[in-house]
Amino acid sequence: MSSFRIGLISAVIAQILWGLFPVYWKWLAHVSSLEVLSHRNLWCAVFLMCVVLFSIERRKVAVAVLSNLSEVLRHLLSATLIASNWMVYIWAVVNDHVVDASLGYFLSPLVSVALGRTVFKEHIDVRQWFAIGLAIVGVLVMVIASGSVPWIGISLATTFGLYGMIRKKAPTGPINGLFIETLLLVPATLMLMLWLKHSSGLYYSNPLGQSEILMVLGGIVTAIPLILYAQGARNLPLSLSGVLVFLTPSIQFLIGWLYYREPVGLSSWAGFTCIWTALFIYSFSVRQQHKNSAHIRAS
Repeated sequence: MSSFRIGLISAVIAQILWGLFPVYWKWLAHVSSLEVLSHRNLWCAVFLMCVVLFSIERRKVAVAVLSNLSEVLRHLLSATLIASNWMVYIWAVVNDHVVDASLGYFLSPLVSVALGRTVFKEHIDVRQWFAIGLAIVGVLVMVIASGSVPWIGISLATTFGLYGMIRKKAPTGPINGLFIETLLLVPATLMLMLWLKHSSGLYYSNPLGQSEILMVLGGIVTAIPLILYAQGARNLPLSLSGVLVFLTPSIQFLIGWLYYREPVGLSSWAGFTCIWTALFIYSFSVRQQHKNSAHIRAS
């Protein structure tokens, strides 16, 4: 099997698994979101530690980063952002806001483009500016029609966009990076679990209980799509990887709308239509840029 086909299969499976996350976290709706988050971070760190220790190269990178104070602080900041993103997402899913959560991941690529232009002075062509403007119009339509700010979607898009911005200059890949981030959060995770135990009590009691097993597996479920995505990213053109990213929020949207029967009002449809159109324009622009750069390199 060619490396392209392996990469494509890996990337598609990763996006499908991420898209199915609402179903998984919904199974734990009876458990405190903070406790679910704590187990997700703790067991993700444990699982990725096994992955990192298995590779000499990964061990070297992890040791180098953890011995550099500036990199530790960088990863601590990115860890805080991704944990915040996870917390909002888990809360949204268990409180019947899957459609609202999908909005965040539709918006996040456009937030990343805007941050790239603002912070790193990256070039944005006219089509990408138009896509960003159209996405803003979509959000404004939702705000004006409903009278409320879609804070779940905006929070998810902002935290994920900022996370990507911080990680852009980090010397670690996605797997090593997430390992270091979850590892740095382990002390805070244990303190949070201790606080939960003394305030409201922990649900986790029987290691062989169904919910307890799901909480433990939540760490592995978090890490496996990332490993598959990293495998796919190495073997796929950037333009194709960028388009595949929209599989995840599309699946989430359909699950929330069709499976969990969450209401999608006329204003939401109008807003989503603007955002979907913006994403189509953005994807087309990225694809053209990739083609042009490939042509220049070949000539």
